[in-house]
Amino acid sequence: MRRIEDYARAMGRPAAALRLLGGEHADVVLDDATGLAWRFPRYDAPVAPLAERITLARAHGLPAPEVVEVRPGCLVTRLLPGVPLTPDTPLDPDAPAALLRRLAAVPAAGGTAWRAEWHELEAEVRRRVAPLLSPAARRRALAEAEKARQTADTAPIGFVHGDLGGANVLVEDGRITGILDWDGAGPGDPAVDYAALSVSAPEPARRRLAVHFPDLDARAQAYAATFALQEAVHGLLHDDREAVEAGLLSYC
Repeated sequence: MRRIEDYARAMGRPAAALRLLGGEHADVVLDDATGLAWRFPRYDAPVAPLAERITLARAHGLPAPEVVEVRPGCLVTRLLPGVPLTPDTPLDPDAPAALLRRLAAVPAAGGTAWRAEWHELEAEVRRRVAPLLSPAARRRALAEAEKARQTADTAPIGFVHGDLGGANVLVEDGRITGILDWDGAGPGDPAVDYAALSVSAPEPARRRLAVHFPDLDARAQAYAATFALQEAVHGLLHDDREAVEAGLLSYC
């Protein structure tokens, strides 16, 4: 993550007026005075496709941030109200289910290439993660990656956000007021979003999800079992030691 002073110069703003948040895909600089978020992707990712996904989501009633400007190497959006979702956050129990329904209404253009990502995850777990584990932990990790890949191979396709962890879901007065980080949005298995929401949402909302989407639960469990492995693989690919350690913690 770069220093906030570097971003302040690029933005033409004093560093003292800004807040810097580091994410998996980008560094985000929050400017509360102007109500804007400046998103600087890591790994030289283009910003125009992300802006298109956000605009598509907003067109279908999803609480994605408004795109203000697309710059080379930077996406400027408006700040959204709310605090990150946690299991202790007051939340309308039906809000996550309503969110999944809105996602399901977005056209899932793009084919089935997303299934290959689960094949790649299994391969990376075998190649990079397995050698770091004890024999028992290695068998568990390989079995979980294989089950997720098999689940994806036969799953139905819908439009998914792809990373509905609590940090990307904003809540205010019991309502979901914002969804952040649309880098992974596109075709996929809706059970992936179900899985992420189930981890972060309060217990009443988790129970309502299971009632509204009983067909997603088993697939969601298969994907959720690989969340730590995904973090470890990301860390190994991008030389992020903290991500590696966090991802491997439950296997040690």
